[in-house]
Amino acid sequence: MTGKRIVIVGGGAGGLALASKLGRKLGHKQGFDICLVDRSPIHIWKPKLHEVAVGVIDQSLDGLLYRDHGLKNGYRYVRGEIEGCDPSCKTIQLAPVYSDDGELLLADRALSYDYLVLALGSVSNTFNTKGAEENCIFLDSLENAERFHHKLLDALLQLNESQGKLSIGIVGAGATGVELAAELHHVIESVKEYGYLNISKHHLDVHLIEASPKILPQLPEKVSARAQSVLDKIGIKLHLGVQVKEVTAQGFVTPDGDVIEASLKVWAAGVKGPAVCAKFTSLPITPRNQIDVDACMRVKGQEDIYAIGDCAALILENGKAVPPRAQSADQMADRLYKNIVNRLQDKAELPFVYKDYGSLVSLSRFSAVGNLMGNLRSGDFFIEGHVARLMYVSLYQRHLGSLYGWFSALIYRLAQKLLRWHRPKLKLH
Repeated sequence: MTGKRIVIVGGGAGGLALASKLGRKLGHKQGFDICLVDRSPIHIWKPKLHEVAVGVIDQSLDGLLYRDHGLKNGYRYVRGEIEGCDPSCKTIQLAPVYSDDGELLLADRALSYDYLVLALGSVSNTFNTKGAEENCIFLDSLENAERFHHKLLDALLQLNESQGKLSIGIVGAGATGVELAAELHHVIESVKEYGYLNISKHHLDVHLIEASPKILPQLPEKVSARAQSVLDKIGIKLHLGVQVKEVTAQGFVTPDGDVIEASLKVWAAGVKGPAVCAKFTSLPITPRNQIDVDACMRVKGQEDIYAIGDCAALILENGKAVPPRAQSADQMADRLYKNIVNRLQDKAELPFVYKDYGSLVSLSRFSAVGNLMGNLRSGDFFIEGHVARLMYVSLYQRHLGSLYGWFSALIYRLAQKLLRWHRPKLKLH
């Protein structure tokens, strides 16, 4: 194998897993440069962003530092945000980097590549709803999760003094919306231990708004029904079959003119490719800002550019698109890792085959529900409670295994548990 520069843009579930595997395989060999580009220096697994938002996990404890991880796993981290791609020169353009005070730290730069992998993830899709961008928080990045956390802490401080009501509205009853709603009720019941003596669950109203007639609309009816019964039991106010026409500072306006009042507003409905994809004029971009790829995840019309994860539009043999899920990104990273190694060895690349292993939804400490698919039996089967919770935790362990290797991942999890032993249950700062 001859040396190559492989540039991976995006350090999410797919991009980081790919960089880790390629780094361990090729990064220490002479002539290979595995480069991971991301605007944030810290990685948090995207399905856990709602836990960052409510303070259940702390990014300083659960976050992965790209520079440190890259040093140990054979890849190089470059801080930056892509703003252009020039396939004819085999370069990408990175936007300037500024400090929190607005000081220019790094000017715009060009980064060359031999192979380029775009793993840009996705952002929330407001479907052009008036006022959504201005008034809602989108839990699609670590920065936004931290922003929600800060607003929640401010609201709790005021609530403890006023003993009024804190109303939080969430648009979208998919996994993110449902998990966030459950975690909020867990947190409101826990803060009394930390000096918020005047706060109880009776001071919190969580409105979960969904255009479909059921929550978790993409999952089987039994999973949806069981999750809904748990949410009903803990007092989540469900608005099913309700569309949002407009978002104002006061709340969510329905087509009938009714207003669902909320002081904190979250949009968790729908996904699309990031806005920067529209700037890639040399690449095939779909109306949802995704990058059109073939069965081997190669960008159509390009020999040396690939795309994986939520930003990639890959149509399977059955005519369906690969769903925007963490397990999809993980599987695509694994297949592309093997394909790149095969290509370097002048072997054939193999098409991506998606395997749906089911879905699991955490309902905080109250429960967990899901359906599993695979070789255990034909079709799928429903699980809940402790078994579902164990399977949910194992998904995160699988993610860590792809980043660290299985032995190091087990040591890492043990260290996390020991650190949590003497740290607060909630991040309240």
